[in-house]
Amino acid sequence: MPQINRRHLLQAGAALGATALVGGRAAFAQEAVFVPYSNKSLDYYFFVIQEEAVKRAVEAQNWRFQATNASFDNTRQLEQWQSLMLSQPSAIVSDPIDSQAIVSAIRRYNGRKIPVAIIDTPADGGEVAITVSFDNKLGGVMAAQEIIKRLTEKHGSPKGTVLNCFGALQSVAWRQRKEGMDEEFAKYPDIKYLARPTEGALDQMLAVTLSTLSEFPDLDAVHAPSDSPSRGIVTALQQRNRWKKVGEDGHVIFVNIDGEPIALKWIQEGYMDACVSQDPIAYGEIAVEMLHKHAIPGQAVPLGAYENTKYFWEKGEIVNGATGPTLIIPPFVIDGSNADDKRHWGAIAEKDWGIPYS
Repeated sequence: MPQINRRHLLQAGAALGATALVGGRAAFAQEAVFVPYSNKSLDYYFFVIQEEAVKRAVEAQNWRFQATNASFDNTRQLEQWQSLMLSQPSAIVSDPIDSQAIVSAIRRYNGRKIPVAIIDTPADGGEVAITVSFDNKLGGVMAAQEIIKRLTEKHGSPKGTVLNCFGALQSVAWRQRKEGMDEEFAKYPDIKYLARPTEGALDQMLAVTLSTLSEFPDLDAVHAPSDSPSRGIVTALQQRNRWKKVGEDGHVIFVNIDGEPIALKWIQEGYMDACVSQDPIAYGEIAVEMLHKHAIPGQAVPLGAYENTKYFWEKGEIVNGATGPTLIIPPFVIDGSNADDKRHWGAIAEKDWGIPYS
């Protein structure tokens, strides 16, 4: 039996491993890729779907996936990042709780040359391979504009009474949405704009809407920065016999932000006027796509146009942001004219993926 030359065997194995890693498609190399996801919370349907999008995209590459849930505890999220780093991931995807606090964790990953992808909530520093986010302030502006357009149709000019049940201001997204809405309504002195705190809680939205309807029985419009807690607004309108379809006497103009399945349902049924949508499925899928195509192979994510017709918004732009390449997915309006489009994330999550909305 011929004797095995161990040195030649090691050289051949090293060459095979190098070929697999360069090609990125050999099964052995694929099994070695580990991409975890650090989630801020699973308390909202939006975050559940965002995590599912990352999971499906990672597993579609035959990579290993793991998710952690910080439950809105910033200290816990930083500890989870540290624990995941000890597992030597090939990259990490995360939706940070705190844009500033996450910077120290990102820099530790930078020191290990582990690519970082950030979705939904941009980081304030560190080197991030790709950030996929949403212009929350523009979302607030657009929601205000949708309400103003309908007030003008109703009264012949931009006037009336509007309630904004704004969310907790420690949330960067909700704060920026309020800022956009505040600035837009400030341009219209004949609109009585009532910005009232609710912490983004269903029960508080119910209580605030009921009290506002008592104070202003002819309330023209109401807004919430997210769909899920706005079910409290709907309950209040139902209790006061103001849950009317668009065009019916007594209808209260209703415009939110997010585009969850419940918003699609309300729009399709004719009760909700419009919703400014963001796209958590695109966040997760595009982040993993950019890691796969560019960051994990050691390349920079290229700047320029991003086009993908599988998403309703279809076109975006990857620009050089504060932490590196950044795709700000353009906010878009869902209304009666397009609510049936199967590309909306709320439709995909509930109907295609079978994840019930609750």
